[in-house]
Amino acid sequence: MIIENKKNKLIQVFMVEDNPDDIELTLEAFKESNREFNVNVAQDGIEAMKYLRKEGEFSGRPRPDLILLDLNMPRMNGFEVLAELNKDSSLKEIPVAVLSISQSENDKSKVKDLNAKAYFVKPTGLDGLFDVIQKLVAIVDGKP
Repeated sequence: MIIENKKNKLIQVFMVEDNPDDIELTLEAFKESNREFNVNVAQDGIEAMKYLRKEGEFSGRPRPDLILLDLNMPRMNGFEVLAELNKDSSLKEIPVAVLSISQSENDKSKVKDLNAKAYFVKPTGLDGLFDVIQKLVAIVDGKP
């Protein structure tokens, strides 16, 4: 889904999230931001890895500028996705930001050890998501 705001270059975002309500709210926040995003979504870690490796139906999909990753998902969780990304010299170069309900310091530490660029606790509304999106743009623009 392309979300158009014509201020700067298109940012390719790959969102890995299993909760339809969280997907909808996050997409709404992207729409309301001042940048142009192309957001592709996978609903679990296995689908995410197929997308990132351009397997099967995902062969023509764009390489993301940023991966927005949930931790708690079926089949393959976010920690496992991060570990898989780190095994691939090409994929590990894509910046990953974790967006999770977990406030656990242990989870934050694990994510950092697995080379994620940022960890955000899921906000409860659009205003909080706007702040997260501005920080995501800074990561893509190389200003963490």
